[in-house]
Amino acid sequence: MAEARLIGIQGSLKGRRLALGSEPISFGRSDENDVVLSGEVASRVHAELRHEDGVYVLKDRGSSNGTRVNGTRVTVHQLQPGDEIQIGDEVFRFESGADPGATRLVPAQNVLRVIVTGGGPVGLSFALLLEDLMGPRVVITVYDGRWKRAGDEIVWKTPAEGNVRRMQVVTVQSRQFRRLPVEVQERLFTPEAYCEMWPISPDSIEGLGPRNIRIRHVEDQLLPIANEKRDRINLIPKVFDASAAEDELAQRHVLAICKGSHSVTLEHFADKFGIGDPGMYALDGKQVQDLVLGLRVKSELTDPTAVLLTVSQNRFLLNALRGEGFLNMRLTDQEAQEARGIDPVQRTFTPCIQSTPCVLELGADGNFSCAIHRAVFLPAVSKGSALWTRVQEGLQLFGVPPDKLTAVTGFRLDQVQRSRFTVQLYPKTTTTPGTYGFLLGDTANAIHFWPGRGLNSGLASATSLARCLAAAWESPPLRDADFVRHEAVMAMLQYRHKSRAWRQMVTADTAGNMRAIKDLIALGIVEGDQGTYDRNADLEALIERMGQVRSRLESRIDGLPHDDTLRADLNRLPGAMLHTLVVSEPWDTGGVGGEEVDVEWLLKSAAATALV
Repeated sequence: MAEARLIGIQGSLKGRRLALGSEPISFGRSDENDVVLSGEVASRVHAELRHEDGVYVLKDRGSSNGTRVNGTRVTVHQLQPGDEIQIGDEVFRFESGADPGATRLVPAQNVLRVIVTGGGPVGLSFALLLEDLMGPRVVITVYDGRWKRAGDEIVWKTPAEGNVRRMQVVTVQSRQFRRLPVEVQERLFTPEAYCEMWPISPDSIEGLGPRNIRIRHVEDQLLPIANEKRDRINLIPKVFDASAAEDELAQRHVLAICKGSHSVTLEHFADKFGIGDPGMYALDGKQVQDLVLGLRVKSELTDPTAVLLTVSQNRFLLNALRGEGFLNMRLTDQEAQEARGIDPVQRTFTPCIQSTPCVLELGADGNFSCAIHRAVFLPAVSKGSALWTRVQEGLQLFGVPPDKLTAVTGFRLDQVQRSRFTVQLYPKTTTTPGTYGFLLGDTANAIHFWPGRGLNSGLASATSLARCLAAAWESPPLRDADFVRHEAVMAMLQYRHKSRAWRQMVTADTAGNMRAIKDLIALGIVEGDQGTYDRNADLEALIERMGQVRSRLESRIDGLPHDDTLRADLNRLPGAMLHTLVVSEPWDTGGVGGEEVDVEWLLKSAAATALV
């Protein structure tokens, strides 16, 4: 049999060289094809190329827009060297002769077929990790309703189209980002895109510390990389509908659910995964829930000073990139009721802040407004709002000029204990391969972000599943036993990160009784309003506490401020606020420290997996 190949000369597969053999090759938009095509012009099953009697024959499979050779629409055509073939938006040139660099296509029945719901950092990282490990042995389809099609590219929708992008800064540990493909690391961590704010920790490897980086930047880099891998990653700009896609799902091997803590896909399969148990994260039978006000700011503090102030109390947390980021304010239950949006025309309350994570931007009129609900942030326009006064005090504490508060948002946070993260959704039959479902990221382990480990847990879960799938896939059906190690990693991540987060939601009083930290803050506010505090004693207690924190951190962070500097800054704050900060207690850095979860404990190395 003479050697032959197809060379992509136009479209998303331009430059690809595909070696042709004796097996038939199918083309189409469905990921069940040997060559998966992007774009709406291609049919789900568009065309087929067969080797017959020593020649290659191209056959149209009843496609809507036809198959063309040298510009002429054909039904069946015997190919000659130099023929140009148009299938959908793709154009290939057929050539004969030896080409050792051409890619050998993996037969469709030997390709792992994966659906990912949610194209945020975890969903896209999982897709890119799996593609990097498995190459042509995998085809991945990622769904996200926050995307749209712009020509040949999939891009993020704009705020005017209902997509409010996340501007939060997150802290990514080196143990997690060093597991990402090299190409991804290079694109994420350009010098201007991150900073090192927090000290080296047990989760730091290879001498690299944690890095602060914007969620939006992560998303903006991962999506174009996925666009560049259209032969193996198919991006679908719509919300995945599990109820309408059961037939499609039953033909896939894997469903990875990465759509956040309130995933409708998880709800659809609740009878398979089970309902999360909130009982482990409850006091007196009631689940502890926090509402955090996110204030987009530009701080004038140095990073070391911001770290010291953050760790020394539990009211405010600053996560920033060179001073720009979010000052997060933990609210009491009373404050949470006040923190809402209001329609100034109809005088009705809106879902802003309370249930929808809208971002209310500072406008030319001086109001913080939501473009989606036409609402303004109520405390900022309410005369005498105690909450807005406390917001201003928090800005002063963290060196934020009043005009450098540019947006307000909210995060409602709680936790549940999950019994399992892996289930078989559909069994193997004579016509279906057997479909396994997996929970990743916040869908698996949504945690309180005060410890700053949400994305780290999500990336670790994505790494674990990608490694297990790459190691297990040899074309027979997947088995429960293939995911024993992954399930163990997920259980360890849940235990480690949720126990850490729980210690940032509650604390024990001197009698050993557990209390919600937000209730301590509420007590501090009441005592402050009543004047039942000693300002000088609180100031000295806070200075002493910061000195203790500084003594723990100064070997790992340079430039921590001295007592005189701290006293001068704190002395400008109202006594009631100082009292609330003291009562809120410091971060429990000792109780949450120690050994971290490392997927390498249980999983094969990336290099070994890639060779399987």
